[in-house]
Amino acid sequence: MFRNKFIHIGTFGKPVGLKGEINIIMFTNSMHSFQQLKPFFAEDKSTIWDLQLLRMSKRNMIGKLKNHISRTSVEQLYRKKIFAHRKKFPKTKTGEFYMIDLIDCKIQLKNNKIIGHINRIDNFGAGDLINVKSLKGNDYYIPMNEDNIISIDLKKNIVVINPIKGILN
Repeated sequence: MFRNKFIHIGTFGKPVGLKGEINIIMFTNSMHSFQQLKPFFAEDKSTIWDLQLLRMSKRNMIGKLKNHISRTSVEQLYRKKIFAHRKKFPKTKTGEFYMIDLIDCKIQLKNNKIIGHINRIDNFGAGDLINVKSLKGNDYYIPMNEDNIISIDLKKNIVVINPIKGILN
């Protein structure tokens, strides 16, 4: 079974100052853990972002890329995603997983009926939401919590759900 070899760990924000520094929205729990995931890749997975300097300013991480010496040169990076190779991440323990592992898993009701697959995981601020692509082709969200998720079996590529009333209707 294919699993994505790269994981989205950050996104470039707006430039800072005039010397080629740029805000980075990081999806790791610290700058240190972000730095441990070098090298950093662009969305095409072949371009390597050569971050020469990372620092924290208040709660924002700011980076400086090699060969980017002006504000103009980093403006083009705004909203570009930063990826790291999956092999750089720590191994998960039993019962743990990375969200990327759930993508393309089948969604099964507790009565064993397959209703679709996981398209992506979103979080708009109130918690993680599984975006399900149903067999009928429409998308809907299922909150990722104990009320809705019964079990996750990554070996079988199945997430068993018992969604609260109204989610599937």
